[in-house]
Amino acid sequence: MFKKISKKSKKKSLTPNSKHEEKKESPILDYLYKGAMILSIILVITVLYPLESMYIPPELPREGEIAQEDIVAPFTFYILKASDELEKDKKIALSRLSGVLDLHPAVPDTIMSSVEEFFSKVDSLRSSTQNLKFKKEKISLTYSHLSSETIDLLSQSKSLQELRESLPAILKELYSSGVISDFKGLPEVNSFLILSPDSAEESVTSKEKLLTLSDAKDRFLSLAMKKFKQRGVYAKAAFEIGDKFLKPNLTVNQKETDKRKEQILASIPEFKGEVLKGQKIIGKNEIVTQQHLQKLSSLATYKVRWSFEANLWDFVLLHLSRIIFIVSVILLLVIFLYLFKKDILLDRSKLLLITLLILVEVILAYFIGFKWHLSEYLIPVTLTSLLLTILLGVESGLIVTFGLALLLGMINNFNFNLMLISIVTGGVAAYSVKEVTQRYKFYRPMLYICFSYVVMIYLMESLKFSPTADTLEYCGFGVLNGFISTILTMGLLPIFESIFGTTTDITLLELSDLNHPLLKRLALVAPGTYHHSIVVGNLAEAAAKALGANTLLARVGAYYHDIGKMEKAEYFVENQMGFKNKHEKLAPTMSALILESHVKEGVEMAKEMKLPKRIIDIIKEHHGTTVMSYFYNKAKELGAKEESIEEFRYPGPKPRSKEAGIMMLADAVEAASRVLEDPKPARIRGLIKKVIMDKFEAGELDDCDLTLRDLHAIEESFLPILIGVFHLRIDYPELVEEK
Repeated sequence: MFKKISKKSKKKSLTPNSKHEEKKESPILDYLYKGAMILSIILVITVLYPLESMYIPPELPREGEIAQEDIVAPFTFYILKASDELEKDKKIALSRLSGVLDLHPAVPDTIMSSVEEFFSKVDSLRSSTQNLKFKKEKISLTYSHLSSETIDLLSQSKSLQELRESLPAILKELYSSGVISDFKGLPEVNSFLILSPDSAEESVTSKEKLLTLSDAKDRFLSLAMKKFKQRGVYAKAAFEIGDKFLKPNLTVNQKETDKRKEQILASIPEFKGEVLKGQKIIGKNEIVTQQHLQKLSSLATYKVRWSFEANLWDFVLLHLSRIIFIVSVILLLVIFLYLFKKDILLDRSKLLLITLLILVEVILAYFIGFKWHLSEYLIPVTLTSLLLTILLGVESGLIVTFGLALLLGMINNFNFNLMLISIVTGGVAAYSVKEVTQRYKFYRPMLYICFSYVVMIYLMESLKFSPTADTLEYCGFGVLNGFISTILTMGLLPIFESIFGTTTDITLLELSDLNHPLLKRLALVAPGTYHHSIVVGNLAEAAAKALGANTLLARVGAYYHDIGKMEKAEYFVENQMGFKNKHEKLAPTMSALILESHVKEGVEMAKEMKLPKRIIDIIKEHHGTTVMSYFYNKAKELGAKEESIEEFRYPGPKPRSKEAGIMMLADAVEAASRVLEDPKPARIRGLIKKVIMDKFEAGELDDCDLTLRDLHAIEESFLPILIGVFHLRIDYPELVEEK
């Protein structure tokens, strides 16, 4: 039957409905967007990784082995220092660095002026005609920080004059050393260069001679005690007066300090010796030492640099080869997606997700391996495997892991160890998490990943005859990597779901709980619709299972597809419970508007409750652009024109995924079955076939990739469920008598 009508349906589907046609973006912009993603990966690798990182070094002998042949220098080169030697030289050089300070010579004079102004005010207060008590109260109110003993001294002419003459000498001696606020932000240095704006010369002073502001206050009190000898009251008064005006006369010149630090670091040579052309590096049958290895390693590095600089064309070709390598890996991913996961290739957000994760892994690998010089076993490749498997499926997780492993191994001197271990552990991560539907079950993937790291690292290191202690340390890195990757996946998963609009089975399982607020409200407000949704969920789940589609998405989408009916539940026949049909008093166009509105209201409710995009799409698409034939025929009976059919059509769009197409068919079949008289299996089968064919012929399934074989499988999966719903019951004698 399907084959007989396929040509007819194809003709009908070619007639576009302009009212519901969606705008399509220019393919040029789409290609530019995808090209920008590929370009971003190439640029990041080019900027971060030196070209030498893709150079395959020659097989160097190991320390302690016997050299098999003479090795002679093919050209003159320098012996490069090891990283620890270079760090040691940097520390020694920086120990000679002097901090740079700016001198502000006007600060002491400003303080002297402030002190003199203080004494002038006190003298004017003291010289007033008021009584002594009033004078003291006036000084106390003006300078509240002064103690009563100090105010007593200031109220006396002789004491005031002595303090006035002594304080400038104390301040002058104090500032002869230089005062700085503190040493925070300065390098660990023992000497400082002081730059004065009045002189081009630099003066040098030791750190011990400088006073911080807190030290200056202690020194001020000490100088006051020395000046006034045993007269502690005078020393205290001098300290209270001067303490209020103290401030630094030296400030840190951070820019000049950093500049001199960079100059010192730049002056440190990277090499420690020279090997001339033709000079023997190591002789045959000699024992290989660390010094030999440093020379051989330096030779390999200089060989790369020399070949790059010797010929511009070779240099260009080497850059081009790197781009070709990177593009070939990306092309492999694109071909796979085109053949097996075309929906991902057409979805920008999913492509952006893949690109972002690849970039993050490449950047982390750079910092871990090149910047921080940590173990390659700490690169969290399994993080990408876990996230992509959960978000996009196990096939996507596996192929991206494979491509990422090739990419990381390639840009790290074609590191076979890193490549193989990443492929195996990433594959284990993808398979271990593909059926995780609850967050607490992540402990199992964590154990699998850690175990796979330990096994692979042990095998690779044992084949290289690595010391046992080193092998155990590397295995520990692998366990740490697996643990951190799994924990990060659990934390990042909700964020990635929200940003990239993907829906995981974990989220769908949470939404399938019938105690969800929307479903509980649906059961109370529209019980008929609620029951209809449960049955449709069973039909959709069975059909999705038969086609290999996402059964959980189909079932959960069915639960929520009619939530918009809650706003006007009494206008839908399944909720009328035998009461009079409200549409009898309405015009057909008004009835059509009410029916159409449940889709829009359902979408708004779903967005308000933050339901996933894929569920919202099912709500939008479950009626497609179907015509409300009952009200359209009623309108025609009342004299409506043929062209008015568009007023009785759902707004769409048509289903664009297998799950949405299944949902449309399940919804239509369940609704039609409720008015079926004498629901015998043969009648039910005929009804299912008719409903499916009507949708197919109307072109409603054109955008969801359902084949004729799929439609037949859907029909077969619907049949047993509907037979179960309408199964015949035995009439018990008591019930027959009551009847």
